Amino acid sequence: MGLKQCVKCNEMVDEAKAFCPGCGNSFVEEKAREEASGFDKLDSTVQFGQTMYNQMLSDMGLSSAKTPKAPEKRVEVPKPEPVAAVAPKGTEVKQNPSGNLKWFILGGVLLVIIFILIIAVAAVLWYFWPRIS
Repeated sequence: MGLKQCVKCNEMVDEAKAFCPGCGNSFVEEKAREEASGFDKLDSTVQFGQTMYNQMLSDMGLSSAKTPKAPEKRVEVPKPEPVAAVAPKGTEVKQNPSGNLKWFILGGVLLVIIFILIIAVAAVLWYFWPRIS
């Protein structure tokens, strides 16, 4: 491949290059347009390609691929009422929700831990008390 000299900066450039890497001078002359481009013919209107249109829709939370679905028919199934415990007349039976069970278990575990800590402290004091005094 041969080299040619840039007319602006006098740098030697490969013939295959269209622009000088030093100064950016163009080696290829542009042809003047003979007619208006397609964009100019659209009278300054904006047209999106399909990809850009889909991106715009997805940014708004919409999609051109989704078609509106028919509304679903919902059938409500009645919940069975809880069976009340047998109690004498005039007294109310309160059912313990399952949410309170976890608090009873947590309280029991904490009581056991406190009991073990008290026993451990008592054992340490019983062992070291004669040595401290």
